Amino acid sequence: MNTFPVGYEYVNFVNWSKEISGNHILTCYPQNTDELLAVINWAHENKYCVRPVGIKHNWSPLVIANGEDNSNVVLIDLTRKFKNISINKVGEHGYVTAQTGVTMQALLTELEKKKLGFYATPAPGDLTLGGVLAIGGHGTCIPAKDEPLAEFASFGSVSNSVVSLKAVVWDQARSKYELKEFTRDNAESSAFLVHVGRAFISEVTLQVPRNRRLRCQSYVNVTAADLFSTASTTKNTFSHFLDLCGRVEVIWFPFTEKPWLKVWKQEDSFPKVSKPVNGPFNYPFSDNLPVKISDIIKKINNGHPELIPTLGKAQMELVSIGLGATVSADLWGWSKDLLLYVKPTTLRVTANGYAIITKRSNIQNVLHDFTKKYEEMVADYQRKNSFPMNGPIEIRVTGLDSAKESAVANAIAPDLSAIRPVESHPEWDVAIWLDILTMPDTPDANKFYSEMEKWIFSHYAGDYATVRVEWSKGWGYTSQAAWQDKTVLEVNIPRSFNAGAGNNDSWNHACNVLNKYDPHNVFSSPLTKAVFKQKS
Repeated sequence: MNTFPVGYEYVNFVNWSKEISGNHILTCYPQNTDELLAVINWAHENKYCVRPVGIKHNWSPLVIANGEDNSNVVLIDLTRKFKNISINKVGEHGYVTAQTGVTMQALLTELEKKKLGFYATPAPGDLTLGGVLAIGGHGTCIPAKDEPLAEFASFGSVSNSVVSLKAVVWDQARSKYELKEFTRDNAESSAFLVHVGRAFISEVTLQVPRNRRLRCQSYVNVTAADLFSTASTTKNTFSHFLDLCGRVEVIWFPFTEKPWLKVWKQEDSFPKVSKPVNGPFNYPFSDNLPVKISDIIKKINNGHPELIPTLGKAQMELVSIGLGATVSADLWGWSKDLLLYVKPTTLRVTANGYAIITKRSNIQNVLHDFTKKYEEMVADYQRKNSFPMNGPIEIRVTGLDSAKESAVANAIAPDLSAIRPVESHPEWDVAIWLDILTMPDTPDANKFYSEMEKWIFSHYAGDYATVRVEWSKGWGYTSQAAWQDKTVLEVNIPRSFNAGAGNNDSWNHACNVLNKYDPHNVFSSPLTKAVFKQKS
Protein backbone atom coordinates (compact mmCIF):
# COMPACT_ATOMS: atom_id res chain seq x y z
CA MET A 1 0.00 0.00 0.00
CA ASN A 2 3.01 2.31 -0.17
CA THR A 3 1.83 3.60 -3.55
CA PHE A 4 -1.73 4.44 -2.49
CA PRO A 5 -2.12 8.11 -3.43
CA VAL A 6 -4.09 9.44 -0.43
CA GLY A 7 -4.61 8.72 3.24
CA TYR A 8 -6.65 5.63 4.00
CA GLU A 9 -7.99 3.39 6.73
CA TYR A 10 -9.62 -0.01 7.00
CA VAL A 11 -13.26 0.10 8.05
CA ASN A 12 -16.07 -2.30 8.78
CA PHE A 13 -19.07 -1.83 6.49
CA VAL A 14 -22.65 -2.33 7.77
CA ASN A 15 -25.71 -1.23 5.83
CA TRP A 16 -28.72 0.45 7.46
CA SER A 17 -30.79 -2.70 7.97
CA LYS A 18 -27.67 -4.50 9.29
CA GLU A 19 -28.24 -7.33 6.80
CA ILE A 20 -25.06 -6.68 4.79
CA SER A 21 -21.65 -6.37 6.40
CA GLY A 22 -17.98 -6.73 5.64
CA ASN A 23 -14.86 -6.21 7.73
CA HIS A 24 -11.52 -4.51 7.20
CA ILE A 25 -12.23 -2.84 3.84
CA LEU A 26 -9.82 -0.28 2.38
CA THR A 27 -11.51 3.14 2.59
CA CYS A 28 -10.42 6.65 1.64
CA TYR A 29 -11.81 10.19 1.70
CA PRO A 30 -10.57 12.21 -1.30
CA GLN A 31 -10.25 15.94 -0.68
CA ASN A 32 -10.78 17.01 -4.29
CA THR A 33 -11.20 15.81 -7.87
CA ASP A 34 -7.46 15.28 -8.41
CA GLU A 35 -7.29 12.94 -5.42
CA LEU A 36 -10.44 11.16 -6.55
CA LEU A 37 -8.99 10.46 -10.00
CA ALA A 38 -5.66 9.42 -8.49
CA VAL A 39 -7.39 6.78 -6.35
CA ILE A 40 -9.48 5.44 -9.23
CA ASN A 41 -6.46 5.20 -11.55
CA TRP A 42 -4.47 3.51 -8.78
CA ALA A 43 -7.33 1.01 -8.42
CA HIS A 44 -7.25 0.28 -12.15
CA GLU A 45 -3.48 -0.20 -12.18
CA ASN A 46 -3.59 -2.48 -9.14
CA LYS A 47 -6.68 -4.47 -10.19
CA TYR A 48 -8.97 -3.14 -7.46
CA CYS A 49 -12.67 -2.39 -7.75
CA VAL A 50 -13.95 1.02 -6.69
CA ARG A 51 -17.22 1.47 -4.84
CA PRO A 52 -18.60 4.87 -3.82
CA VAL A 53 -20.01 4.76 -0.31
CA GLY A 54 -22.36 7.20 1.38
CA ILE A 55 -24.79 6.75 4.27
CA LYS A 56 -25.39 3.04 3.44
CA HIS A 57 -29.18 3.43 3.71
CA ASN A 58 -29.79 0.75 1.10
CA TRP A 59 -30.93 -2.85 1.01
CA SER A 60 -29.57 -4.32 -2.22
CA PRO A 61 -25.85 -5.24 -2.29
CA LEU A 62 -24.72 -2.42 -4.58
CA VAL A 63 -21.54 -1.83 -2.55
CA ILE A 64 -20.63 -5.19 -1.03
CA ALA A 65 -22.34 -8.53 -0.51
CA ASN A 66 -22.13 -10.90 2.42
CA GLY A 67 -19.47 -13.57 2.19
CA GLU A 68 -17.49 -11.86 -0.56
CA ASP A 69 -13.73 -11.35 -0.61
CA ASN A 70 -13.29 -7.57 -0.29
CA SER A 71 -9.50 -7.60 -0.33
CA ASN A 72 -9.42 -5.90 -3.75
CA VAL A 73 -12.11 -3.31 -3.00
CA VAL A 74 -11.60 0.41 -2.40
CA LEU A 75 -14.49 2.25 -0.78
CA ILE A 76 -14.46 5.95 -1.70
CA ASP A 77 -16.41 7.99 0.83
CA LEU A 78 -17.47 11.35 -0.61
CA THR A 79 -19.54 12.47 2.38
CA ARG A 80 -16.69 14.46 4.00
CA LYS A 81 -15.40 16.65 1.16
CA PHE A 82 -17.61 16.21 -1.91
CA LYS A 83 -20.60 18.18 -0.75
CA ASN A 84 -20.32 21.60 -2.37
CA ILE A 85 -23.56 23.25 -3.51
CA SER A 86 -24.05 26.23 -5.81
CA ILE A 87 -27.43 27.58 -6.89
CA ASN A 88 -28.27 29.64 -9.95
CA LYS A 89 -31.70 31.24 -9.61
CA VAL A 90 -33.53 31.92 -12.89
CA GLY A 91 -36.72 33.83 -12.14
CA GLU A 92 -38.80 31.74 -9.73
CA HIS A 93 -37.00 28.48 -10.56
CA GLY A 94 -33.35 27.60 -10.99
CA TYR A 95 -30.46 25.16 -11.20
CA VAL A 96 -28.43 23.60 -8.43
CA THR A 97 -24.97 22.15 -9.00
CA ALA A 98 -24.02 19.76 -6.22
CA GLN A 99 -21.33 17.22 -5.50
CA THR A 100 -22.69 13.74 -4.93
CA GLY A 101 -21.54 13.32 -1.32
CA VAL A 102 -24.05 15.90 -0.09
CA THR A 103 -27.06 14.58 1.82
CA MET A 104 -30.57 15.18 0.58
CA GLN A 105 -31.41 17.06 3.78
CA ALA A 106 -28.48 19.44 3.31
CA LEU A 107 -29.35 19.94 -0.37
CA LEU A 108 -33.02 20.66 0.29
CA THR A 109 -32.09 23.03 3.13
CA GLU A 110 -29.92 25.13 0.81
CA LEU A 111 -32.56 25.10 -1.93
CA GLU A 112 -35.19 26.30 0.54
CA LYS A 113 -33.07 29.37 1.33
CA LYS A 114 -33.38 30.32 -2.36
CA LYS A 115 -37.13 29.55 -2.44
CA LEU A 116 -36.60 26.39 -4.48
CA GLY A 117 -37.80 22.85 -3.79
CA PHE A 118 -38.53 19.55 -5.56
CA TYR A 119 -42.04 18.19 -6.05
CA ALA A 120 -41.12 14.88 -4.42
CA THR A 121 -38.09 13.24 -2.79
CA PRO A 122 -37.34 10.07 -0.80
CA ALA A 123 -38.53 10.34 2.81
CA PRO A 124 -35.16 9.86 4.63
CA GLY A 125 -32.91 12.90 4.86
CA ASP A 126 -29.79 10.80 5.46
CA LEU A 127 -29.28 9.75 1.85
CA THR A 128 -26.51 11.09 -0.36
CA LEU A 129 -27.48 12.73 -3.61
CA GLY A 130 -25.19 10.28 -5.41
CA GLY A 131 -26.92 7.31 -3.84
CA VAL A 132 -30.38 8.63 -4.67
CA LEU A 133 -29.45 9.19 -8.32
CA ALA A 134 -27.73 5.80 -8.63
CA ILE A 135 -30.96 3.95 -7.89
CA GLY A 136 -33.55 6.42 -9.19
CA GLY A 137 -34.78 7.58 -5.78
CA HIS A 138 -38.34 8.88 -5.72
CA GLY A 139 -41.12 10.24 -3.55
CA THR A 140 -44.85 10.12 -4.20
CA CYS A 141 -46.41 12.60 -6.63
CA ILE A 142 -48.65 12.73 -9.69
CA PRO A 143 -50.78 15.66 -10.86
CA ALA A 144 -53.94 16.29 -8.89
CA LYS A 145 -56.95 16.74 -11.12
CA ASP A 146 -56.29 19.71 -13.45
CA GLU A 147 -52.93 20.46 -11.77
CA PRO A 148 -50.37 21.98 -14.18
CA LEU A 149 -46.68 21.13 -14.04
CA ALA A 150 -44.63 24.08 -12.81
CA GLU A 151 -41.55 25.12 -14.77
CA PHE A 152 -38.49 22.97 -13.95
CA ALA A 153 -40.62 20.48 -11.97
CA SER A 154 -40.94 16.73 -12.51
CA PHE A 155 -43.46 14.14 -11.40
CA GLY A 156 -40.77 11.44 -11.79
CA SER A 157 -37.67 10.45 -9.86
CA VAL A 158 -34.93 12.81 -8.72
CA SER A 159 -32.84 11.54 -11.66
CA ASN A 160 -35.29 13.11 -14.09
CA SER A 161 -34.31 16.57 -12.80
CA VAL A 162 -30.68 16.14 -13.85
CA VAL A 163 -29.63 18.48 -16.68
CA SER A 164 -25.93 17.55 -16.70
CA LEU A 165 -23.49 15.35 -14.78
CA LYS A 166 -19.79 14.71 -14.41
CA ALA A 167 -18.72 11.07 -14.52
CA VAL A 168 -15.36 9.40 -14.10
CA VAL A 169 -14.76 7.58 -17.39
CA TRP A 170 -11.98 5.75 -19.21
CA ASP A 171 -10.13 7.97 -21.68
CA GLN A 172 -8.85 5.62 -24.36
CA ALA A 173 -6.45 8.14 -25.89
CA ARG A 174 -4.75 8.89 -22.56
CA SER A 175 -5.16 5.37 -21.10
CA LYS A 176 -6.48 6.64 -17.80
CA TYR A 177 -9.71 7.55 -16.02
CA GLU A 178 -10.75 11.19 -16.36
CA LEU A 179 -13.76 13.39 -15.62
CA LYS A 180 -16.21 13.87 -18.48
CA GLU A 181 -19.34 16.02 -18.52
CA PHE A 182 -22.54 14.70 -20.09
CA THR A 183 -25.46 17.00 -20.81
CA ARG A 184 -29.00 15.67 -20.86
CA ASP A 185 -29.26 15.97 -24.66
CA ASN A 186 -26.24 13.68 -25.10
CA ALA A 187 -27.59 10.22 -25.97
CA GLU A 188 -24.96 8.61 -23.74
CA SER A 189 -26.09 10.56 -20.67
CA SER A 190 -29.11 8.26 -20.38
CA ALA A 191 -26.91 5.42 -19.13
CA PHE A 192 -25.54 7.48 -16.23
CA LEU A 193 -28.78 9.03 -14.90
CA VAL A 194 -29.62 5.79 -13.03
CA HIS A 195 -26.51 3.60 -13.12
CA VAL A 196 -27.05 1.13 -10.24
CA GLY A 197 -23.42 1.43 -9.12
CA ARG A 198 -21.96 0.71 -12.58
CA ALA A 199 -20.51 4.24 -12.84
CA PHE A 200 -18.99 6.95 -10.66
CA ILE A 201 -20.67 10.37 -10.67
CA SER A 202 -18.91 13.20 -8.83
CA GLU A 203 -21.19 16.16 -9.57
CA VAL A 204 -24.59 16.91 -11.07
CA THR A 205 -26.66 19.91 -12.04
CA LEU A 206 -30.40 19.64 -11.47
CA GLN A 207 -33.34 21.81 -12.44
CA VAL A 208 -35.51 22.82 -9.50
CA PRO A 209 -38.95 24.50 -9.47
CA ARG A 210 -40.00 27.23 -7.08
CA ASN A 211 -40.64 26.02 -3.58
CA ARG A 212 -44.20 25.53 -2.42
CA ARG A 213 -45.80 25.17 0.96
CA LEU A 214 -47.50 21.84 1.48
CA ARG A 215 -50.22 20.66 3.78
CA CYS A 216 -49.94 17.05 4.93
CA GLN A 217 -53.02 15.44 6.46
CA SER A 218 -53.00 12.01 8.06
CA TYR A 219 -56.07 9.81 8.23
CA VAL A 220 -56.47 6.68 10.32
CA ASN A 221 -60.22 6.26 9.89
CA VAL A 222 -60.39 5.09 6.26
CA THR A 223 -60.62 1.33 5.88
CA ALA A 224 -58.37 -0.67 3.58
CA ALA A 225 -61.53 -2.12 2.06
CA ASP A 226 -62.56 1.36 0.91
CA LEU A 227 -59.09 2.55 -0.12
CA PHE A 228 -58.54 -0.43 -2.40
CA SER A 229 -62.11 -0.97 -3.55
CA THR A 230 -63.01 -1.07 -7.23
CA ALA A 231 -66.71 -0.45 -6.57
CA SER A 232 -67.93 2.73 -8.25
CA THR A 233 -70.02 3.58 -5.19
CA THR A 234 -67.01 3.79 -2.85
CA LYS A 235 -65.90 7.36 -2.15
CA ASN A 236 -62.69 7.04 -0.13
CA THR A 237 -60.62 5.20 -2.73
CA PHE A 238 -56.91 5.68 -3.28
CA SER A 239 -57.67 7.17 -6.70
CA HIS A 240 -60.11 9.62 -5.14
CA PHE A 241 -57.36 11.05 -2.93
CA LEU A 242 -54.96 11.14 -5.89
CA ASP A 243 -57.45 13.22 -7.86
CA LEU A 244 -57.80 15.59 -4.90
CA CYS A 245 -54.13 16.01 -4.00
CA GLY A 246 -51.86 14.02 -6.33
CA ARG A 247 -49.57 13.11 -3.42
CA VAL A 248 -50.62 10.05 -1.43
CA GLU A 249 -48.91 7.42 0.70
CA VAL A 250 -50.42 4.41 2.44
CA ILE A 251 -48.73 2.53 5.28
CA TRP A 252 -50.82 -0.53 6.13
CA PHE A 253 -49.73 -2.62 9.10
CA PRO A 254 -50.52 -6.35 9.00
CA PHE A 255 -53.70 -7.62 10.64
CA THR A 256 -55.25 -4.16 10.85
CA GLU A 257 -58.28 -2.76 9.03
CA LYS A 258 -57.37 0.92 8.73
CA PRO A 259 -54.04 2.06 7.25
CA TRP A 260 -52.12 5.23 7.94
CA LEU A 261 -53.09 7.39 4.97
CA LYS A 262 -51.08 10.53 4.25
CA VAL A 263 -52.07 13.10 1.63
CA TRP A 264 -50.09 16.19 0.68
CA LYS A 265 -51.52 19.14 -1.20
CA GLN A 266 -49.98 22.39 -2.36
CA GLU A 267 -51.40 25.11 -0.14
CA ASP A 268 -49.68 28.50 -0.15
CA SER A 269 -51.92 30.08 2.49
CA PHE A 270 -51.86 28.87 6.08
CA PRO A 271 -54.94 26.77 6.96
CA LYS A 272 -55.91 27.85 10.46
CA VAL A 273 -56.63 24.28 11.57
CA SER A 274 -53.15 23.06 10.59
CA LYS A 275 -50.02 22.96 12.74
CA PRO A 276 -47.21 25.03 11.18
CA VAL A 277 -43.80 23.32 11.14
CA ASN A 278 -40.34 24.77 10.53
CA GLY A 279 -38.26 21.62 10.26
CA PRO A 280 -38.47 18.03 8.97
CA PHE A 281 -39.19 14.73 10.77
CA ASN A 282 -42.47 15.63 12.39
CA TYR A 283 -43.58 12.15 13.47
CA PRO A 284 -41.43 11.55 16.58
CA PHE A 285 -43.56 8.58 17.62
CA SER A 286 -42.21 6.63 14.63
CA ASP A 287 -38.57 7.58 15.19
CA ASN A 288 -37.99 5.39 18.24
CA LEU A 289 -39.81 2.28 19.45
CA PRO A 290 -41.71 2.43 22.73
CA VAL A 291 -41.06 -0.32 25.26
CA LYS A 292 -44.41 -2.00 24.57
CA ILE A 293 -43.55 -2.63 20.93
CA SER A 294 -39.90 -3.56 21.52
CA ASP A 295 -41.07 -6.11 24.12
CA ILE A 296 -43.43 -7.70 21.59
CA ILE A 297 -40.62 -7.86 19.02
CA LYS A 298 -38.32 -9.57 21.54
CA LYS A 299 -40.98 -12.20 22.23
CA ILE A 300 -41.52 -12.76 18.50
CA ASN A 301 -37.79 -13.21 18.00
CA ASN A 302 -37.72 -15.66 20.91
CA GLY A 303 -40.11 -18.09 19.28
CA HIS A 304 -43.57 -16.53 19.46
CA PRO A 305 -44.52 -15.63 15.86
CA GLU A 306 -48.20 -15.80 16.81
CA LEU A 307 -47.73 -12.36 18.40
CA ILE A 308 -47.23 -10.71 15.00
CA PRO A 309 -50.94 -9.77 14.68
CA THR A 310 -50.59 -8.12 18.10
CA LEU A 311 -47.51 -6.27 16.83
CA GLY A 312 -49.36 -4.96 13.77
CA LYS A 313 -52.20 -3.65 15.92
CA ALA A 314 -49.75 -2.10 18.42
CA GLN A 315 -47.88 -0.29 15.65
CA MET A 316 -51.08 1.16 14.22
CA GLU A 317 -52.22 2.12 17.71
CA LEU A 318 -48.90 3.95 18.16
CA VAL A 319 -49.57 5.92 14.96
CA SER A 320 -53.14 6.80 15.94
CA ILE A 321 -52.21 7.90 19.45
CA GLY A 322 -48.97 9.53 18.31
CA LEU A 323 -50.66 11.70 15.70
CA GLY A 324 -52.95 13.07 18.38
CA ALA A 325 -50.35 13.42 21.11
CA THR A 326 -47.92 15.32 18.87
CA VAL A 327 -50.66 17.25 17.03
CA SER A 328 -49.21 16.05 13.74
CA ALA A 329 -52.29 14.84 11.85
CA ASP A 330 -52.50 18.13 9.96
CA LEU A 331 -49.19 19.85 9.18
CA TRP A 332 -48.29 22.87 7.05
CA GLY A 333 -44.86 24.08 5.97
CA TRP A 334 -42.28 24.29 3.22
CA SER A 335 -41.86 21.21 1.04
CA LYS A 336 -38.66 19.97 2.71
CA ASP A 337 -40.28 19.87 6.13
CA LEU A 338 -43.15 17.69 4.96
CA LEU A 339 -41.32 15.49 2.43
CA LEU A 340 -38.59 14.38 4.87
CA TYR A 341 -40.11 12.27 7.63
CA VAL A 342 -38.03 9.09 8.14
CA LYS A 343 -35.16 9.20 10.65
CA PRO A 344 -32.38 6.58 10.71
CA THR A 345 -33.52 5.53 14.20
CA THR A 346 -36.84 4.18 12.94
CA LEU A 347 -37.47 0.41 13.16
CA ARG A 348 -34.95 -1.38 10.95
CA VAL A 349 -36.74 -3.53 8.41
CA THR A 350 -36.08 -5.23 5.12
CA ALA A 351 -38.26 -4.53 2.09
CA ASN A 352 -39.05 -5.78 -1.36
CA GLY A 353 -39.81 -3.21 -4.02
CA TYR A 354 -41.47 -3.02 -7.44
CA ALA A 355 -42.80 -0.32 -9.75
CA ILE A 356 -45.96 -1.21 -11.65
CA ILE A 357 -46.09 0.89 -14.84
CA THR A 358 -49.60 1.41 -16.19
CA LYS A 359 -52.15 4.08 -17.04
CA ARG A 360 -53.74 6.20 -14.36
CA SER A 361 -57.20 4.72 -14.83
CA ASN A 362 -55.78 1.31 -13.82
CA ILE A 363 -54.45 2.40 -10.42
CA GLN A 364 -57.44 1.22 -8.43
CA ASN A 365 -57.48 -2.20 -10.12
CA VAL A 366 -53.74 -2.64 -9.59
CA LEU A 367 -54.05 -1.92 -5.86
CA HIS A 368 -57.19 -4.00 -5.42
CA ASP A 369 -55.56 -7.04 -7.02
CA PHE A 370 -52.32 -6.62 -5.08
CA THR A 371 -53.91 -6.19 -1.66
CA LYS A 372 -56.31 -9.07 -2.30
CA LYS A 373 -53.41 -11.35 -3.20
CA TYR A 374 -51.46 -10.15 -0.16
CA GLU A 375 -54.33 -10.88 2.22
CA GLU A 376 -54.87 -14.32 0.70
CA MET A 377 -51.20 -15.18 1.13
CA VAL A 378 -51.05 -13.87 4.70
CA ALA A 379 -54.10 -15.96 5.61
CA ASP A 380 -52.64 -19.04 3.93
CA TYR A 381 -49.37 -18.72 5.84
CA GLN A 382 -51.22 -18.00 9.08
CA ARG A 383 -53.08 -21.30 8.75
CA LYS A 384 -49.65 -22.94 8.85
CA ASN A 385 -48.73 -20.87 11.94
CA SER A 386 -46.31 -18.83 9.82
CA PHE A 387 -46.15 -15.02 9.95
CA PRO A 388 -43.46 -13.95 7.48
CA MET A 389 -44.65 -10.35 7.05
CA ASN A 390 -44.53 -8.40 10.32
CA GLY A 391 -44.12 -4.93 8.82
CA PRO A 392 -46.47 -2.78 6.75
CA ILE A 393 -47.28 -2.53 3.09
CA GLU A 394 -46.17 0.84 1.73
CA ILE A 395 -47.75 2.28 -1.41
CA ARG A 396 -46.73 5.40 -3.34
CA VAL A 397 -47.53 6.64 -6.85
CA THR A 398 -45.37 8.77 -9.14
CA GLY A 399 -45.31 9.89 -12.72
CA LEU A 400 -42.71 8.55 -15.12
CA ASP A 401 -39.27 9.92 -15.98
CA SER A 402 -40.47 11.70 -19.08
CA ALA A 403 -37.79 13.58 -20.99
CA LYS A 404 -40.45 16.15 -21.87
CA GLU A 405 -40.23 17.45 -18.29
CA SER A 406 -36.58 18.39 -18.74
CA ALA A 407 -35.58 22.00 -19.28
CA VAL A 408 -33.01 20.69 -21.78
CA ALA A 409 -34.19 20.57 -25.38
CA ASN A 410 -33.97 17.07 -26.89
CA ALA A 411 -33.34 15.53 -23.45
CA ILE A 412 -33.05 11.75 -23.17
CA ALA A 413 -34.96 9.59 -20.66
CA PRO A 414 -32.89 7.57 -18.15
CA ASP A 415 -32.12 4.13 -19.61
CA LEU A 416 -32.28 2.18 -16.35
CA SER A 417 -34.84 4.12 -14.36
CA ALA A 418 -37.57 1.89 -12.98
CA ILE A 419 -39.99 4.54 -14.22
CA ARG A 420 -38.58 5.08 -17.70
CA PRO A 421 -41.55 5.52 -20.07
CA VAL A 422 -42.51 2.42 -22.07
CA GLU A 423 -42.29 3.44 -25.72
CA SER A 424 -44.75 0.80 -26.91
CA HIS A 425 -47.36 2.04 -24.41
CA PRO A 426 -47.45 5.85 -24.47
CA GLU A 427 -50.76 5.71 -22.59
CA TRP A 428 -48.97 4.35 -19.50
CA ASP A 429 -48.30 7.45 -17.42
CA VAL A 430 -47.93 6.38 -13.77
CA ALA A 431 -45.85 4.10 -11.57
CA ILE A 432 -47.36 2.39 -8.53
CA TRP A 433 -44.60 1.57 -6.05
CA LEU A 434 -45.29 -1.50 -3.92
CA ASP A 435 -43.18 -2.46 -0.88
CA ILE A 436 -43.81 -5.08 1.79
CA LEU A 437 -41.69 -4.69 4.92
CA THR A 438 -40.63 -7.23 7.49
CA MET A 439 -37.92 -7.55 10.10
CA PRO A 440 -34.66 -9.13 8.93
CA ASP A 441 -34.36 -12.91 9.32
CA THR A 442 -38.08 -13.48 9.81
CA PRO A 443 -38.83 -17.18 9.10
CA ASP A 444 -40.44 -17.83 5.69
CA ALA A 445 -39.99 -14.19 4.61
CA ASN A 446 -37.96 -15.00 1.50
CA LYS A 447 -40.38 -17.77 0.59
CA PHE A 448 -43.29 -15.31 0.87
CA TYR A 449 -41.41 -12.66 -1.13
CA SER A 450 -40.56 -15.20 -3.85
CA GLU A 451 -44.16 -16.33 -4.17
CA MET A 452 -45.43 -12.75 -4.28
CA GLU A 453 -42.79 -11.74 -6.83
CA LYS A 454 -43.74 -14.51 -9.24
CA TRP A 455 -47.38 -13.42 -9.00
CA ILE A 456 -46.50 -9.74 -9.54
CA PHE A 457 -44.49 -10.43 -12.69
CA SER A 458 -47.15 -12.74 -14.13
CA HIS A 459 -50.17 -10.61 -13.18
CA TYR A 460 -49.06 -7.13 -14.23
CA ALA A 461 -48.21 -7.97 -17.82
CA GLY A 462 -49.34 -7.62 -21.42
CA ASP A 463 -51.35 -4.54 -22.36
CA TYR A 464 -52.40 -4.05 -18.72
CA ALA A 465 -49.08 -3.11 -17.12
CA THR A 466 -45.43 -3.99 -16.76
CA VAL A 467 -43.15 -4.46 -13.74
CA ARG A 468 -39.69 -3.16 -12.97
CA VAL A 469 -37.68 -3.78 -9.81
CA GLU A 470 -36.86 -0.98 -7.39
CA TRP A 471 -33.07 -1.11 -7.52
CA SER A 472 -32.48 -0.20 -3.86
CA LYS A 473 -34.85 -2.81 -2.40
CA GLY A 474 -35.25 -6.59 -2.39
CA TRP A 475 -36.11 -8.57 -5.55
CA GLY A 476 -34.96 -11.66 -7.40
CA TYR A 477 -36.06 -13.88 -4.53
CA THR A 478 -35.54 -17.58 -4.10
CA SER A 479 -36.97 -19.26 -1.03
CA GLN A 480 -33.58 -18.69 0.62
CA ALA A 481 -32.42 -15.20 -0.39
CA ALA A 482 -32.95 -12.04 -2.42
CA TRP A 483 -31.05 -11.13 -5.63
CA GLN A 484 -30.53 -14.81 -6.48
CA ASP A 485 -33.37 -15.80 -8.82
CA LYS A 486 -31.77 -16.20 -12.25
CA THR A 487 -35.05 -15.76 -14.13
CA VAL A 488 -35.52 -12.32 -12.59
CA LEU A 489 -31.86 -11.31 -13.03
CA GLU A 490 -31.33 -12.67 -16.53
CA VAL A 491 -34.80 -12.49 -18.12
CA ASN A 492 -37.34 -10.31 -16.30
CA ILE A 493 -35.14 -7.30 -15.59
CA PRO A 494 -33.54 -6.96 -19.06
CA ARG A 495 -36.90 -7.60 -20.73
CA SER A 496 -38.53 -4.87 -18.62
CA PHE A 497 -36.11 -2.42 -20.29
CA ASN A 498 -36.86 -3.73 -23.79
CA ALA A 499 -33.74 -5.87 -24.16
CA GLY A 500 -33.57 -7.00 -27.79
CA ALA A 501 -36.28 -4.57 -28.91
CA GLY A 502 -34.29 -2.69 -31.55
CA ASN A 503 -34.26 1.10 -31.26
CA ASN A 504 -36.12 1.05 -27.93
CA ASP A 505 -33.63 -1.30 -26.25
CA SER A 506 -32.57 0.88 -23.33
CA TRP A 507 -31.07 -2.13 -21.53
CA ASN A 508 -28.36 -2.94 -24.04
CA HIS A 509 -27.80 0.75 -24.78
CA ALA A 510 -27.00 1.35 -21.10
CA CYS A 511 -24.81 -1.74 -20.85
CA ASN A 512 -22.85 -0.77 -23.96
CA VAL A 513 -22.31 2.83 -22.82
CA LEU A 514 -21.30 1.84 -19.29
CA ASN A 515 -18.92 -0.82 -20.66
CA LYS A 516 -17.44 1.70 -23.10
CA TYR A 517 -16.62 4.15 -20.33
CA ASP A 518 -15.47 1.50 -17.84
CA PRO A 519 -14.03 -1.32 -19.97
CA HIS A 520 -11.91 -2.53 -17.05
CA ASN A 521 -14.87 -3.02 -14.69
CA VAL A 522 -13.34 -0.81 -12.03
CA PHE A 523 -16.86 0.27 -11.06
CA SER A 524 -18.42 -3.06 -10.21
CA SER A 525 -19.94 -5.02 -7.36
CA PRO A 526 -21.29 -8.54 -6.89
CA LEU A 527 -24.76 -7.31 -7.84
CA THR A 528 -23.74 -5.38 -10.95
CA LYS A 529 -21.73 -8.39 -12.10
CA ALA A 530 -24.81 -10.58 -11.78
CA VAL A 531 -27.27 -8.12 -13.32
CA PHE A 532 -25.10 -6.77 -16.14
CA LYS A 533 -23.12 -9.98 -16.70
CA GLN A 534 -19.81 -8.20 -16.16
CA LYS A 535 -16.60 -10.12 -16.43
CA SER A 536 -14.80 -10.59 -13.14
